[in-house]
Amino acid sequence: MANRDETPATGADGAPTAAAPSGTEPTGTPPAGTPPAGTEPAATEPAAVEEAAAEEAAPAHDPETAPWTGPGAWIFPGLVALFGVIAVWGALTIEAPPNSAPPGPGVVPGVIGVLLLVVAAKMAFDNLRVARAVAAGTDLGPPAPPTEWSPVALTLGALAVHVALLEPLGWLLAGTLLFWGVSYAFGARSPLRDAVVSLSMSAAVQVGFSFGLGLSLPGGVLEMVL
Repeated sequence: MANRDETPATGADGAPTAAAPSGTEPTGTPPAGTPPAGTEPAATEPAAVEEAAAEEAAPAHDPETAPWTGPGAWIFPGLVALFGVIAVWGALTIEAPPNSAPPGPGVVPGVIGVLLLVVAAKMAFDNLRVARAVAAGTDLGPPAPPTEWSPVALTLGALAVHVALLEPLGWLLAGTLLFWGVSYAFGARSPLRDAVVSLSMSAAVQVGFSFGLGLSLPGGVLEMVL
């Protein structure tokens, strides 16, 4: 058999050097995937993740129990009480036609007015309770967010337009504008669908007054045309 040449490797000075074991990498070479020296590893959690975690840790307000502060805390009970007084006054002073069947036209506005007054009283009682708790130093949790006045203004505007156009347009059209305006104030943005639903609601109310109470709501231009 031929002898294998096993001459040892020599360095620059002629001295023999130790051979590296088979399957190992040369000394001084960093493993694959190791970042270069002098560099820092990237942050494991971005700032957005930290902010989201902080928001989750913060207590959120409960709309049922959050204390209501600011001008809206007393403006809304005042408006509800005002509408309740107007409804009750209208129920007491309305003139029933001779052919109207019991219970008469004053029942519906009377019941609505009384319910509005009850709601206004409950809201005022809650405001007084919150004021006493704050004065005593009680922690009531996160307060309610600021009041959005644009839906309130749009709703009041729709109601004013309805009252102004009730006689010339009649209940069917004026009621449709009222329902459509209120739905728009609360975020509805589908004009065709909202108009169909508003017209259906207005027609249902008119049918209920005609067949349920024996009262005819103002017909307006439709009565003259038809």
